[in-house]
Amino acid sequence: MELSFWSPAGSGMQGMMGTQPMRNRVFRDPVRVRWESQPWRRQLRNPEEFETPVSRSALVKALQDEHLDVDAEVARFAGVGEDADCISIAQVVRFADLLVRRMTLAESDDQMLQLAHLRRNAEDLAERMIEWANIGRL
Repeated sequence: MELSFWSPAGSGMQGMMGTQPMRNRVFRDPVRVRWESQPWRRQLRNPEEFETPVSRSALVKALQDEHLDVDAEVARFAGVGEDADCISIAQVVRFADLLVRRMTLAESDDQMLQLAHLRRNAEDLAERMIEWANIGRL
């Protein structure tokens, strides 16, 4: 299946009739776009690994083996609602985004602070997972 798109190189109808194979397009959810728009964030060398699931228990064990207990704790429950056995970078990024929205509903400073710390820990886990994916370790 092919999608039509407008090409600035072409003019008139010729430019509008260019095609790009659908298999070359990567779905871009809004949470991922926000993550990647922040230049200080680590980025994946292979964008397809963003949604690739890995064993949750294996990831937790690898994090604990390196004494990254906070990351391991976040990995235990981030994205569990989507998949209890596996975890992906996308799930962790969506979890961090959900926490930002929950912060707006916090009823106390203490709740806000707890959610902010959890969000930061989730973002750290996502960056570590990206780093590991880039070196072939994830």
